[in-house]
Amino acid sequence: MVCDFRRRGVPIDGVGLQMPIAHRHADAASISENIKRLTALGMQVHITEMDVALPVDASGDARREDLRRQADIYSEIVATCLAHPGCTAIQTWGVTDKRSWIGSHSQKTEGAALLFDRNYRAKPTYAALRNELEAPPR
Repeated sequence: MVCDFRRRGVPIDGVGLQMPIAHRHADAASISENIKRLTALGMQVHITEMDVALPVDASGDARREDLRRQADIYSEIVATCLAHPGCTAIQTWGVTDKRSWIGSHSQKTEGAALLFDRNYRAKPTYAALRNELEAPPR
């Protein structure tokens, strides 16, 4: 589509990859290939609207092991973006689970998708994301 737009003279300099992740699974290799393909065309790539939905109980709480898996996924996607100089931004779909869209769309069976819980306490995801961003370039 980007090539077609350019052939038709559409001014396009970047592509945002929306990144809502469900089922505690992200295909980082496929995401990396897409980023590589798009940056080879001269595009800037942004990871946008990222969140990682988790199953939650009636109180809206996720299991500890799911929170750890979520942190791993965020870390993996951030590392994937950072591995490509043309991937220049990562944006989450909010900051706190208190305002997340997921609960209303899953009838409250999923949620806990962001870096901070409903009470604005940092989750393991926050530390993982911060560690990945502070790590020396690979």
